[in-house]
Amino acid sequence: MTPALYILLGLGNHTRHGYAIMGEIREATGGRVQILPGTLYATIKTMLADRLIQEVAAPKDADSTDSRRRYYRVTTAGRALAAAQTEHMAALVRLGRPFLKGAR
Repeated sequence: MTPALYILLGLGNHTRHGYAIMGEIREATGGRVQILPGTLYATIKTMLADRLIQEVAAPKDADSTDSRRRYYRVTTAGRALAAAQTEHMAALVRLGRPFLKGAR
């Protein structure tokens, strides 16, 4: 799975800042995946340019008033990409199940 897909899934239907995205990914994967700040922000820059995510105003219930903090949301294009990639992965899992059963 690519960092971009982790970021899209980490954002989900929420507005989050970079540190919160990293935390969500770490928590959702039980700590198995950790995207470091350099990878996160380089990927976010590309995703913004590709219009997969957009920068938005801080939510009213933001956990910080730091004006340097940037918040992001998934766009329609980002949601479509995440759906296509997760559907592709689900198809791979279906294809792999018989192989895994035979490996026991």
